[in-house]
Amino acid sequence: MLLATAPVHAQLQPADDLLRAATEARSRGAPLLIAFMQQSCPYCAVARRDHLLPLQSDPQWRNRVRILEIETDRSTPLRDFAGNRTTHRAFARSLGVRRVPTLIVFDADGRQAAPPITGLLAEDFYQLYIEQAIEAGLARMRAPGR
Repeated sequence: MLLATAPVHAQLQPADDLLRAATEARSRGAPLLIAFMQQSCPYCAVARRDHLLPLQSDPQWRNRVRILEIETDRSTPLRDFAGNRTTHRAFARSLGVRRVPTLIVFDADGRQAAPPITGLLAEDFYQLYIEQAIEAGLARMRAPGR
């Protein structure tokens, strides 16, 4: 489990093209973890700072998952997994994301690979939930005939 926190200036990469990200995920054999967040959400800040940013920079996980952020309260342009133009807000709504933070792991076909992690669950186990979701994504990516 990770115990380090990330530098204050570190950020997650904002999602802009999920079709391209999925193509890259396929070539790397690593799933996508999309963090649905809001800048004004204090729980999102904790999830980002204490869990996702350290995970993103940890050599053990760096090449096993790609983490992208979607701000559910913004109309930031986004290309979805099918290549359609949408926004962060509309994409989150299309998946039924209503609470933040919500973390969803996707395979290279844009399918959910594990149940969403909604809210900042028991913080003692939050990292474990994230790692289990990533492992489920890795298993889905390796499964024959996905």
